[in-house]
Amino acid sequence: MSTTIGSGPTGTSQNLRLLSGVEVRIEITSDADYAARLDVHHEGRRWVYGIDSNQRATFIDAFDDGRVDEPDEPEWMREVFLELEVDWE
Repeated sequence: MSTTIGSGPTGTSQNLRLLSGVEVRIEITSDADYAARLDVHHEGRRWVYGIDSNQRATFIDAFDDGRVDEPDEPEWMREVFLELEVDWE
């Protein structure tokens, strides 16, 4: 049985154009600690989230040519989770 985020199965990669006009690439994969892992890519940056079995996202890490020590999540990230039907902490 594959884990899903919203209506999409794990092991998928797709581009999303958000209502704000921002285009991101998302990757949904399996994860040992969560029901699924979500990577969101935009302009050379990557944000990583764990998705639990209740469809709730938890921020794990961010990367920009290496790990970002104090990452800030962009305003449009809420649109990503709305599109995927996932709650965001």
